[in-house]
Amino acid sequence: MEKKSYFSILVIVVSIFLVTQCVFAQDNFLSVPDVSDDFISESFTQNSEKESFLISSNAQAIPEDDDLMDDYDTIESQSVADPFYYFNYVMYTFNDFLVMPIAKGYQFIVPDVVRTGIDNFFHNLLFPVRFVNNLLQGEILDAGSEIGIFLVNSTIGVGGLGQVAQNTFDWHTNDEDFGQTLGSYSIGNGFYIVWPILGPSTFRDTIGLAGDYFLKPINHPNLDFFDYGNPWKIYWGLNVVNGLNTGSFRVDDYDSLKEAAIDPYVALRDAYIQNRAEKVKE
Repeated sequence: MEKKSYFSILVIVVSIFLVTQCVFAQDNFLSVPDVSDDFISESFTQNSEKESFLISSNAQAIPEDDDLMDDYDTIESQSVADPFYYFNYVMYTFNDFLVMPIAKGYQFIVPDVVRTGIDNFFHNLLFPVRFVNNLLQGEILDAGSEIGIFLVNSTIGVGGLGQVAQNTFDWHTNDEDFGQTLGSYSIGNGFYIVWPILGPSTFRDTIGLAGDYFLKPINHPNLDFFDYGNPWKIYWGLNVVNGLNTGSFRVDDYDSLKEAAIDPYVALRDAYIQNRAEKVKE
């Protein structure tokens, strides 16, 4: 049986287990964001210049004055179940003490210009994910833009190392994934889950990750792209580099959030849920 089949079986087994646990889960937590939607969205989404955004250490309560409520129109409460709290906390601790230091080391060693080029390369390579999910959400124009951006960056941008389409022609790329697609069809988060290495997620977004898996060229080592050397070594190498490189752009924001929060686990959970809610709206 091929390794791809083993992965599919594992996904099915894990999904059945999580659904079963969710059905009998009783613990629900209300996530109330401490800062604005736009701010948290920026903290979790690296911009083209890879700037860091600091999260305020002083959480502000929503004012009761009706005249001031307009300033908080974008702030919403997001309900999320956290039935695997103890498992999630262990995974959060694992990621905090092992994964994040590795990402920090990578950030320290690899120059910004190199990390940016690598990030651009993988962003261009993962074009199928954005293209298909834009189509599934009915965003036809955005899907068409993704084709143009991919062609320009793959040629003039030298395999995607440079984002010529975005920086020179000011073309807009709409980063969509299958988790957002499910959310656009009014499918809720389900429950909160923290995965080792992958970090925060929900049941919906975990299913989304499984769906996007088959759209990513780097997850298909039998393609001609992997003809040189051992395909599985190249497959794991590309995924490790992609994960480390992506994480290296988030460590500063993560440290700021952790230092500012009374309970970093809760703050990270709330920020993740709010950020994903905003992405679904876009």
